[in-house]
Parts: sequence; C-alpha cells; structure tokens
Amino acid sequence: MEELLGQSFGGYELKEIVGAGGMASIYKGYDDKLSRWVAVKVVPIPAAEGGEEVMLERFRQEAKAIAALRHRNILTIYSYGEERGWAYIVMEYVPGGSLKDRMVARPLFTWQEALTIIIPVAQALAFAHQRQIIHRDIKPANILMPQDDWPLLADFGLAKMQQSSGNSPNLTMPGQVLGTMAYAAPEQIAPEHAQGLKIDSRVDIYSLGIVLYELLTGKLPFKGDNAFDLLMARLIDMPIPLREANPNVPSIFSAILNKALAPEPNERYQLMDDFAQALSKARQELSQSVVTPLPGQYHLIPQPEEPELKIRLRVTPSGQEILASGQTELIIGRAYKSMAPDVDLAPYGGSKAGVSRRHGRLIHREGDWLAE
Repeated sequence: MEELLGQSFGGYELKEIVGAGGMASIYKGYDDKLSRWVAVKVVPIPAAEGGEEVMLERFRQEAKAIAALRHRNILTIYSYGEERGWAYIVMEYVPGGSLKDRMVARPLFTWQEALTIIIPVAQALAFAHQRQIIHRDIKPANILMPQDDWPLLADFGLAKMQQSSGNSPNLTMPGQVLGTMAYAAPEQIAPEHAQGLKIDSRVDIYSLGIVLYELLTGKLPFKGDNAFDLLMARLIDMPIPLREANPNVPSIFSAILNKALAPEPNERYQLMDDFAQALSKARQELSQSVVTPLPGQYHLIPQPEEPELKIRLRVTPSGQEILASGQTELIIGRAYKSMAPDVDLAPYGGSKAGVSRRHGRLIHREGDWLAE
C-alpha cells in the first residue's frame, strides 16, 4: 500500500512501510504533537460483508484486546480509528526487530538467553489469560525485541475472549485454521476443530513451548519434508526429544517441554502461570549449580568499583531540574506499578507528555553522556 505513504490517519503521518501480512500493512508514523515515532497498522474497510468483513472485525477485536492489557511485556496501543475507507491501530514503535529476526541471524540460544525472553512472555500471557484473552498466534515474529532482555508480545489479531458473551461475534469460521502452522497446537489444526473443538488458553502454552524448543535447539520439534508432512507430524508423532536435538541443553528442560508440548491439552500445564513458574524454578536451580574447585590455595583479587556518575537534567518548558546518579547507563521513562526506571519523568508531567515506561537511555561514553 505504497499509496498511503505521506498520508495522515488520526494525526499520524505515515513515513515508511515496516511490515505487511494479509490485508494489513504496518507503517512507521510520526506524532507531531508529542514528537515521537509510532507504529500504525492499517487495513482497508470492505465495502460488503463476507470474509473481509470478518477480517475487519478481527482487527477491531485486536485493538480492544491490546487496549485492555497494560503490561510491561505487551505492546502498548495508543488509539484506534476508521476514516476514508481505512481502519487503523496506533501503537508504540519498537526498534530492534523481532525475535524471528534474531533467530535468523543466530539460530541457537543459550538456556540463559532463552529464558530471559520466554519467562517474561509467559508472564505476559498469564496476565492476558487472567483477563480471559487468548493470543492464539504465538511465534517468534510476534515477539518484538527492543532490547536483549526486554521482549514485547505483539499482534493480537487472532486473540479470542475465552468467555465471550452471547453478543460477541464468532470470528472463527467452521474448519478454519488460525495461527501459524509451525507453532499451532494440535487442537488448532485437528479435523475435530471443524466440529467446534474448544480452543482455550492451553494453545498458547503449546505454541510458546515450541518457541522455547526452537531457541534451545535451533530446530522445530517435528520432522517433515513439506508443510503437509509437518502438519501431520503434529497430529501423529511425538516431538523429537529435546536432548536428541541438542545434547548440550540441560536435562531439566526435557520434562518441562514434554509437558508443555503434550498433544492432549489435559496433559499440559493447565495454566500459563504454572509454565512460567516451572521455567523460573529451573533457572534458579541451574543458576545455583556451583562447580567445586580443585584443592589448593586461592586468593580473591578485589575488583575496583565503577565510580558513581552524576548528571543534571532540565525539564522543558518548566525549567525543573532532576539530579540523577548511577553507573554508565540510565533508563529514562515513567514508573509503572512496581517497575521504575532510573529517571522517573511521571512527577514532571511525563504521563501527559506521552512518556513511555522505557522511553530512552542515557549512556556515559568517553566522558560524555549520549541520549538514545
């Protein structure tokens, strides 16, 4: 949709295409009022009812789903609108690409790196599930990575209310398969789904388990020469044993992933929070493993502490000053619940000005402070 470049929706000018899929295109847009970049997801409004009307209703549902979820690891939505034959969602812009981009560059992750990503995503999904929202399309492309240790769950286009009211539309057509095949749970692709097989939050547990398996092994847990073979393997075969795919993975993850990837939903973790806690416990146990040193005498060499650095910030136009101190990097943003940045701008009008939870960084390098 190149023709939309340069146009404005809701006051946001579309500057650059950054992604596309199905009917939707995602643009990098600019907010003149708050001087910030945003992501604008745009779809055409169909002139007649039919399959496209269902897609538009999913798009509206995505906006409502994300707007209802305020969590550190879920992409923030700013607004929704429909104008001039187009519907759009305005979201926070996240530089850094997706987990999929990182996996293309480096397919294999250490268990520490994998858990740094998967545990926060599991906690974000548990938060969504507690509010009766199922994602149904967990995959690396839908996990954004603004920083190595900060994943953001995005794209709730297939989200479903777990206990929807009688007035809510059924957005799954009979026999329709939702979610990306490589990460979909068996019940999402089984023939029984055409006859109304219930899809619940356990599909997200299965899909996130596949993402973790792939991070640890660099491979998917099923074999197949083509898409059909992979599809059938999901319904017939058990996953390839974790340590067969990568013998260097700690054995503690085998039992965890065997349970998460159980073909029968009743044999999996029943709650995403249980899956997250199992992974957190595994990380704690592995981190506490201590290698016993060989007999002998050892002397600890004290390491010099980094000096505490100070910086004075001036808030415009009020002229208020903020004195901050720390090491070589400071996070600037807005406090949210128990999470607080090094420099909290909320008391200085940050919320009104549109400051996000992690708005930027100050980095001390070669005697100067750099803003990022």
